[in-house]
Parts: sequence; structure tokens; C-alpha cells
Amino acid sequence: MKRIILVLVMVAVFFTGCASKNETKPKKENAEENKYGGVLRMGCVPVDTLNPLITSHASVSDFLSLVYEGLFSTNEDLTSNPVLASDYVASEDNTVYTVKLKKNVQFHNGKILSSEDVVATVNYITMYSSRYSVALGCVLLCQADDSNTVTFTLKEPVSDFINNLDFPILPSGLSGDEFAQVHQNFNPVGTGMYKYDGTTAHKNIRLVANKKWHGKGGRPNIDSIDVEIMSDEETIISAFDAGVIDVLSTSWKNYTDMNLSSTLYNSFEVDSNRLTFLGINTAAAAFDSAEERKVLVQYIDKEKIVSDIMLGSAQPAVSPVRDDAYFNQKNDHAGDDSEESGVKGSPETLERTEVYLLYNSDNKSKERLALDLKLQLSAAGYSVILDGQSFPTYLERVLNCHYDIYIGEVSVDNSANLSFMFGENRNGQNICCYSDAELHVLVSNINRMTGKDNKSVAWENFERYYNDKVFQISLYFTEDYVFVNKRISGDLSPNLSMFFNGFENLYIEN
Repeated sequence: MKRIILVLVMVAVFFTGCASKNETKPKKENAEENKYGGVLRMGCVPVDTLNPLITSHASVSDFLSLVYEGLFSTNEDLTSNPVLASDYVASEDNTVYTVKLKKNVQFHNGKILSSEDVVATVNYITMYSSRYSVALGCVLLCQADDSNTVTFTLKEPVSDFINNLDFPILPSGLSGDEFAQVHQNFNPVGTGMYKYDGTTAHKNIRLVANKKWHGKGGRPNIDSIDVEIMSDEETIISAFDAGVIDVLSTSWKNYTDMNLSSTLYNSFEVDSNRLTFLGINTAAAAFDSAEERKVLVQYIDKEKIVSDIMLGSAQPAVSPVRDDAYFNQKNDHAGDDSEESGVKGSPETLERTEVYLLYNSDNKSKERLALDLKLQLSAAGYSVILDGQSFPTYLERVLNCHYDIYIGEVSVDNSANLSFMFGENRNGQNICCYSDAELHVLVSNINRMTGKDNKSVAWENFERYYNDKVFQISLYFTEDYVFVNKRISGDLSPNLSMFFNGFENLYIEN
């Protein structure tokens, strides 16, 4: 039942967007040239709550990421960085993770961070609806061993589970009222580089530098952040375009849909685990053989999709995990986009028929992708009928395997745990309408392995099977961006956990 819940929750995050590039990063400045002071301006939509675990607005999560911190953050190669944690140890079977906390880290109210706060935060996520619930769905028990040690016991092995511990840590002792879905009086108290300093007439939120911050340098360069509450997302985009606010991210809006006209900003690329793929109903008459499904691979031009549809703001994908993952050795990819199989050279030997392509018509970028795929697959002899549906109908159709092929998007776990994608759902299948015992074993083997070499072998075996059976076609990983007004100097270093990683290095020249 737990696996069913995980699959359903992850499917619900399908169909977001992506971004593009404008300019290169600014030149790095020497630390001694950085100057304290100044006010940076941000924007957000009307606040539902300042509780980072349950807010439903990405623009609110953006600035709250400067107030709160996680135990770890994850690099683009799926290695981890300690943030509030100092170290960890994983058991040989990857079912127990013991985390040591940094000592003498203070919350903004002066309380010293302890393992009690970590356990309480995990309990908050478990008890209340949170976007972090899926990442912790495999946790059987979280307990404090002492004031600076926390142990996570998992229901089943998960390699690199530590990468999922990037959720914001809140202090213990919060009440249920503070987790109401709409609670505008929630007082955010974190350990981050900025402290909440109040809201003025529900129009502006003020954050001030945390001069007792435990991070690099002891405090950020910029003294304060003014967050203006605006009517909607389009207003935020227009305000950035006009230079009224200084920072904008694609965490909540496709860059291709932003239509920025200004060039007075620098862009910072943000790698993501958001995978767009083509799901295939292997029970459909047109695709009941792997040979027929391989035709789709041969006729889909991923580079063209990235260039024309994503405007260069994506990376072509071979499998459900990024090519730059530390354990992905990029060895021989069976079923990769090559001419060796001979399938593309002899399409007339395979049966052609009408094919219904299901997609979420509420998402404009996916609608453009559907049109492009129709054109590409027509070259293979398919008569593609576009089947655009509103998200609720689309989701119901996906869960019940009512499609021939469909465009899907999912955020792959930072730990590269693929169980939520390829486990069994209530129909005895998964979100790609495909299930067999060998696939289950291959996915499980990845999660059991410790050490780079062992995990690399397990991953290679899975990837070869994935590309040979072709029950799903990975298309691309979205690239996101943070845009910063040119009046702000310094570099950001975004990672998979935090768009604003390195924010403390930004400064405003006098």
C-alpha cells in the first residue's frame, strides 16, 4: 500500500516547466572586495503560509530557502554536501543512516539545534501534507540517539538516502495550528543566513542578515531583503523585467513562457532531476513488441526537442538518471540512439497504425512538445492523433493506462531511488504500464549497493535493460535558472537542493 501511495504522489508532480539562458555568469570577485550592506529586492505571490513544509507557492519557497536549511544538499552528480549535518554513516545494507549534527548551530531565536528538532521536523512532514513527504516515504523510524545524533531506519534499502535529507529543519514544539493549510501568522524561525523581520500590512516581508550564521564567512554580504507581495506570477515577471525586483527563478514558471525583454541581468544555471519522458503502453497492439517500441527511439530527435521546444534549457536523456551522476559510467547503452539495430533502416517491416498521444493540455510547453512529436513520428509511418486533456482527466488516464503513448514529467528522487517509478501500483503495474520481475530486481539491486563501483555495475545492468525493453523513453532533463539584476555582484552556485546556494557571496557595490 505504501508503494501505491508513493507512485500516486509522484505522478501528481508531472508536467511542470523549464528555462533558458540569457547571459554568462559575472566574474568572481575577491572576498576582500565584497562589501557588507544594501537591500536586495524579491517578489512573491500572496502568502498562504510562511511554513516552508506546507506552502504551495514556489515563489514563497524561494525566499524561505534563505531562512531555513537542510541537513545536506545534493550536487548535480548526486554526491552530497553537509549543511546542518557534519557527517553520516550508512549501514552495509543501506537501511540505517546515522547522522551527526554540527555543534552550536543556533536557530534565529537563540535555540541551539539538536537532534530533537530533526526528529520533530520529520514528524511534522509525516503528520501533515508536505511536498517532502515522498522523499521520506521510505522512513520506518527517525530517532534521536543523543543531542547531536539522529538515526533513520528505512523500510527497505535506499542507496544515497542521505540526498533526501535536504528538507528545511524547523524547531521542535510547534503546534498543529501552525500547520494549518492557510496560516499567515506563522513565524518562520530557521538556522539560515537570513532572519524573518516582519511583514508590513501584508505587502512587504523583510529579511535581515543573520550575523550569527554558522556558514561560510559568518554572515551574508547583503544586509537585508525586501520581498514585495504581488498579485500574481505574471506581475513578478514584469517587475523583474522592469528592474523593480532583483531576483527571479524558474522554480515556478517555464523560462520559455516568461517572455523577458530586458537583458540587464545575469543568469545562473540550475541543474534539475525533472525528467520528461514518453510513456508507452506495452499492452497496446502497436507497441506490444520491443522491436516496434525501438522504432520510436530511432525516430525521436531529442536534440531537436531540446533546441526547438526547450530553447536549449534542457539536457537530452538516455535513462531516468542524469548522465553526470557519480555512478553513471556512461558505458555501452543498449538500445541507445544508434544505427546498430538496423530498425530505422527498415521501418516497412513493422506494422503501422493510428496512435493516440496523451498529454496535459494545461501545460503549454508539453502541448508544443506533443505537436513536435507528432511531426517526428509521422516520418516513421505513424498516424498520430493528439489527445490533449486537462490535468485531472490526464492523470486519471495515466493511472489507469488508458493511452497508447503519453508525455510525462516526474521529479526523480535525489537518491536516484527509482522504486516510485517502477514499483507496482494498484493495477499491478507502474506509471509506464509495464511490470516484470526482472525489472523489480534490477531496481532493488541499485538501492542495495554501497560504494561507487558496486553501484555503477548495478546501474549499468538496469540501464541496459531499460533501453532494451523500451517501456519508457527518457527525453530530457529540464535546466532551471536564477536571474539576478546586474546591479548585484558576485556568483551563485546553485545545486539540486537549493536554487540560491552561494547567496551569501552576492553583494551590492556602493
